[in-house]
Amino acid sequence: MTLLASSAPVVSARKPLMRLATAIVWIVSLAALLLVASHVIEAGFVRRDIEALRAGEAWRNGGWLSQLVLSLVGLVPNLDWQQSILSLTAAVVAGLAFGLLYDRLRASGWTIVGSVAMLVLLASHANVLYAITAASRGLPLYFAFAALIPAIRQMEDVGDVQSTIGLGLLMPLLLLAGPLTTPLIVPLALGAALADPDGRRDPRAFAAMLLVAVIPALIVAIGVVGFVTQSGIGIVNVILPYYATYGALRMGDVAQSLGILFTFAPVAVVPLLYCIWPNLPERRYVWSALAVVAMPVWLAVGRMIFSNSMLPFVPAVALLAAYISWLCVVRLPFLLRAIAMLALAIAVVASWTQTGFWDDPLWKAALFSGLPTDPGYLGLRPGL
Repeated sequence: MTLLASSAPVVSARKPLMRLATAIVWIVSLAALLLVASHVIEAGFVRRDIEALRAGEAWRNGGWLSQLVLSLVGLVPNLDWQQSILSLTAAVVAGLAFGLLYDRLRASGWTIVGSVAMLVLLASHANVLYAITAASRGLPLYFAFAALIPAIRQMEDVGDVQSTIGLGLLMPLLLLAGPLTTPLIVPLALGAALADPDGRRDPRAFAAMLLVAVIPALIVAIGVVGFVTQSGIGIVNVILPYYATYGALRMGDVAQSLGILFTFAPVAVVPLLYCIWPNLPERRYVWSALAVVAMPVWLAVGRMIFSNSMLPFVPAVALLAAYISWLCVVRLPFLLRAIAMLALAIAVVASWTQTGFWDDPLWKAALFSGLPTDPGYLGLRPGL
């Protein structure tokens, strides 16, 4: 019997490519976002992306990735097709992200009801909905922050070469996301080098780890320059976003920008509470929690110091993206988890009610009641 039992083939249990619940969340999210986006378009609203494209600003604002997508969409001659392509792309990417977030929230100990509630709250946030249905140029920035938080957490936990390589491979996202996110590569690369025990002791190991973290971004930068040169877009267009941002300093109202950030995203209190919360169910990871708040704060400050056209709510949505990603990799006690959900609910209410900080009446009119459809309408709203 023992011989027969030992000779039986061992069948390894393979994890499915996508769990059924994750697929359902993705499909439902995709359908809901497409429905909202199509409703807004049919009501006569013209996306901010299209306005920037028609105004010739495709290569002046935002990051390389979003501008490249806009330039490709600009090859389509029909306005309706342009809007549909952008809305479909944003909805598909956001829907996939929501499905992944649900899967990771469940893996971090959230219940089905809690995970779904967090995603519904996130999708109900006015600025998140606006970013998907009206102004998707910030999506690469949001996904960059969401992807970096787990990598920072992994580096903080392990601090070996493999985690540094993982973080380094994500650094190009900051380069592609926009001029204001590019400087974040430097402190993150230094942190990656210092996270390695050998890097803290040996200058040669520090230099090696620093190169490991920075080289992927350099390779992507060289690739982007080569691509735009060969494609005829022109190297000048690659430099324009950086020149427009860092060409002149200005001292804007930094306090107001930070006020908008924490009004639309008061969830920043949760990672800060986590840093001092007693009796956590696992080891405390302070640096990744602080990064959730620090990176969006840099955006809020930078957009007021440098000549940047970033919309006021972009740092808040970036904070929400980093926040929900952080919840996917941290285990919180029940009370702190309840505070996390409450903070997101407060953010949703503030995003719809605090119109003194930011508002787009045309978009809200199209979303709730509809506007008379006018195919020729291309009146540029302020704030481009």
